[in-house]
Amino acid sequence: MAAAPEPSNLFELQKEELYDLNSSKSVEILKDKYGGLEGLAQKLKTSLDDGPPSSEAQDGHADRKTHFGTNTYPQKPPTGFLKLFFEAFKDTTVIILTVGAIVSIGVGIAEAFIGEESDCGDTSFQLISNFSHCGETLYESYNDMVHRYEIIEAEIAHLKELREAFIANNTGVPVPANLTNPNEYSKPGTYIEGIVIVFAVLIVAFVTAGNDYSKERQFRSLNDVKNDIRVKVVRGGDEHQVSTYEIVVGDIVVLESGDKIPADGIFIKGHGLAVDESVMTGEPDAIPKKEKAPFMLSGCQIVEGMGRMIVTTVGEMSEWGKIMKELSDDHDETPLQQKLATLAKNIGKAGFAVALVTLTTLFILWGIGIANKTARNDNIDWACEVQTVVGFFIISVTIVVVAVPEGLPLAVTISLAYSVRKMMKDSNLVRHLVACETMGGATNICSDKTGTLTENRMTVTEGWLAGNFYTSVPSTIKNDVDSKVLDYFINGIAVNSTASIGHDEVTKKPEFVGSKTECALLVLSEKLSYDYKKIRKDAIELQKVPFSSDRKRMSTIVQEGDKYVLYCKGASEMVLGLCNRMVNGAGEIGPLDASTVKELEAHIYRMADSGLRTLCLAYRENDSEDFGDDPESDMICLGIMGIQDPLRPEVPDAVERCKHAGIIVRMVTGDNILTAKSIARECGIFTDGGVAMTGPEFRVLSDEEKDKVLPKLQVLARSTPTDKLILVRRLRFLGEVVAVTGDGTNDAPALKEADVGMSMGISGTEVAKEASDVVIMDDNFSSIVKAVMWGRSVFDNVRRFLQFQLTINIVALAVAFVSALLGQGTPLNAVQLLWVNLIMDALAALALATEPPTADLLERKPYGRKEPLISPLMWRHIIAQAVLQLVAMFFILFGARNISFFIETEQNMNTSVFGPHHSCQTYQYTMVFNTFVFLQLFNEINARRINNEFNIFSGIHKNPFYLGVYAATSLLQALFVQFGGIAVETAPLRWDSWLLCIGIGVIGIPWGLIVRLFPYKRKGDTKAKTNQKKIVPVYEQKGDIESSGHVKSSDGNDDLKKPAKTANGSEAPEVIVESNGTRPPSHGVGEPSTSDGIANLPGGVSE
Repeated sequence: MAAAPEPSNLFELQKEELYDLNSSKSVEILKDKYGGLEGLAQKLKTSLDDGPPSSEAQDGHADRKTHFGTNTYPQKPPTGFLKLFFEAFKDTTVIILTVGAIVSIGVGIAEAFIGEESDCGDTSFQLISNFSHCGETLYESYNDMVHRYEIIEAEIAHLKELREAFIANNTGVPVPANLTNPNEYSKPGTYIEGIVIVFAVLIVAFVTAGNDYSKERQFRSLNDVKNDIRVKVVRGGDEHQVSTYEIVVGDIVVLESGDKIPADGIFIKGHGLAVDESVMTGEPDAIPKKEKAPFMLSGCQIVEGMGRMIVTTVGEMSEWGKIMKELSDDHDETPLQQKLATLAKNIGKAGFAVALVTLTTLFILWGIGIANKTARNDNIDWACEVQTVVGFFIISVTIVVVAVPEGLPLAVTISLAYSVRKMMKDSNLVRHLVACETMGGATNICSDKTGTLTENRMTVTEGWLAGNFYTSVPSTIKNDVDSKVLDYFINGIAVNSTASIGHDEVTKKPEFVGSKTECALLVLSEKLSYDYKKIRKDAIELQKVPFSSDRKRMSTIVQEGDKYVLYCKGASEMVLGLCNRMVNGAGEIGPLDASTVKELEAHIYRMADSGLRTLCLAYRENDSEDFGDDPESDMICLGIMGIQDPLRPEVPDAVERCKHAGIIVRMVTGDNILTAKSIARECGIFTDGGVAMTGPEFRVLSDEEKDKVLPKLQVLARSTPTDKLILVRRLRFLGEVVAVTGDGTNDAPALKEADVGMSMGISGTEVAKEASDVVIMDDNFSSIVKAVMWGRSVFDNVRRFLQFQLTINIVALAVAFVSALLGQGTPLNAVQLLWVNLIMDALAALALATEPPTADLLERKPYGRKEPLISPLMWRHIIAQAVLQLVAMFFILFGARNISFFIETEQNMNTSVFGPHHSCQTYQYTMVFNTFVFLQLFNEINARRINNEFNIFSGIHKNPFYLGVYAATSLLQALFVQFGGIAVETAPLRWDSWLLCIGIGVIGIPWGLIVRLFPYKRKGDTKAKTNQKKIVPVYEQKGDIESSGHVKSSDGNDDLKKPAKTANGSEAPEVIVESNGTRPPSHGVGEPSTSDGIANLPGGVSE
């Protein structure tokens, strides 16, 4: 391991000293020992205003990282491969199987050392079950078996003599003394099966450990991405957004409500900053940060206000880093994993019952053999009989091993790990695995507008300023407006804002930091030749009035000379309603009369109707800092800006794909209803017959009224986080699977309530991200649609594997049970069954659980909340394939003894250099085994398509995992059969027998096609429906909506219907319906419900 870099001598303080300072939380020590904040900043070679010097950016602040450490946390060491390997042996059935194999080995070795002459080919069980000659049929009765007993015994002795003679005469090698007894040839078989079983168990454990090891590594890398948040810092006088891992000691961090503190630090300045430190101290109340209580702990959330801090300790030297050392990275099981674990347990119980019956049957047959030998006074070789009994237990436990589908949870894990990694490439960071499964069943998506449906690339395009309306901004503003008025306008933009336009530390390219709406106003100020940074730096800021979703505005009080000015901006109708004066271009202040208000509302209406966000800016002057109890009253209206946020070009197609997938898309926005309708109509969400409402209108409806209007509700405008939460709860109550997007701190309850909460990676606060299941890294709606595809793909992949495995379970258990019942023993021995188990669990899970999503996943209805794991269509395919396979297996076992393809001639049996190492029954059972495996391999192709699709080969070339596993399984099977020999009890097959095995396996494909010819329709399934559910809404929609809230009938009559009543008896609020009527500008016009239309201001709604 490379030595850690030596601390730099450039800094006066050591990281241990800073840790002690932070731990002490002593303001006195900060002042006395370090000279207060200014002295501390000097010792750290940073500035409280500008942060570390920009010259350090060239080497990535390497000296600071070397001296103080990096902002990375210690992780629990990953579980080693060997530990995972040994953990695989904790399974009860594997333990029993291993013990049985060891006992078998021990008995065989004991026999060899004792040297007793025994022929374990003549056990009582085998004499009963393996009595027929090659080419002969089964005897009809037990008496026939007894009648031929002597003949069989004589022929066995004759075959042994032939073997000995062949070895002596044809090889020219003298027969060793210990092999002169023909019985000794069978002795290796008494323990070699045990050795092979142990070897097979080791392989299974190795594969299981490999899967677990790979899964843990993938989840660790995903956790690194999940914990990587963007932080706003000041470096070289500019604000930048950097990764939390790039935070260094001396950075000045800018914090707002909803942010997570990325490192330990000391508060510099701020407004109403309060921190939730419950995760560190257990204190439930928010802790205000101020000069007397400045110490801030990493890992805690900002719940109120905004401010700045200087970073003092990072990484493992921080308080959070100390805690992280003790945390584990254990992952909870998802609901689907839990369901499949339960299903696997139930299937295992059925397998245990079959194994018990099989064991009982074998014991009965063995007992009959012992009784017959005793009746004839034959010599009983008890060593061989013990070996036979051990074999019974091994076979029975192996049946349990095969029956227990450990591969089901494994398939989910592989599919989830694969999907989560791929989803990351599609800009979906999965924080909770359950979201992968649930997203596939989503029936409703409640989406934000700004940044999700639109590009969040704000530009001021037109507006009204000081009595003049401009269709192009900035146009001639500087010529038309008095410089003093323009100063007020620009000062309000610069001071009453938290955003900034910075430059990349390395490339120097401009980058917008913070709200894109605020950045659009800052760009406007630069176009008007103002330096907003200088204005902001020189301003004497006294107070910021926090934003709230109820206020829908934000204000800042500053001192300008001997005057005090309050600057306010926010939702147009809100701020305009608080103004009673206006200023004109000449700087004259006059009353804001009704006619002017009507004119301004008309401008707002026109801009909003064309899809622009409108923002009103106002100010108020006072002689003292005290603005009274209502500081935002009696303000002077400066201007109303129209801000364009273009629709993402890919959104209309994505929305249409959701409709084809049976998913209802609703826009939930803080914008006014006219802007929301315009954008929703443009992207295809708002359609003919759809309903658009405002949050206050929706909020007052009774539950019954909500239930009636919800199926048609497409736009919820001017909504608050509370409205969003009410909407989500009601939809879930009605049985819908709801995915909801959010980016504000107050969106956290709705994100938690939703089946899948999706936060925004760019504009979202850390509180929103912590509450969400998925982080949309690019804030793009099309990424949400990709998440739906991956969710459906996970569910389908699990179903594919389930259909494949249950077919094998049914066939393997039925063959084992029937064969044992009929005295045929078990055609598939323990080693062969373990190989089949390996095919089923690890290899098939890897092949079928990694099928990538296809476009046709969005051409059917969502699964919904109550979809069973095994559909009726799956049962149809499982039963059909099981019937085919059982017919084939029983035909080879019981009906093909006179067919040369299935048997070996005695001449071939006696031509081996090593003697008759296989019998006709071994050849026949090898045919059974080989045919069984190839039936599964071809059924694995059938299982790729579980919804009655005819083209089962579609996209097979795009899945290298599948092709690789398929080829490897086929090759290993060939080696297994041809070269397994006595170790796995197989006989090398002739080429014609191979063709027959493969040919029987191929039949599964046309058989599956025949099954698919029978039509199947899911209950309630209607493919590619773009319309939504029909309902009788609470409001009759038979005519034009008038401004009074009454409905004019479509036949033109004036017999107006009375407006509907709410639960409390008041008139129901107006509902906007896409029809010939429009709402007059006096209803619900204005600006979005954010402080400035911004996404990430304190307390902001999800816009």
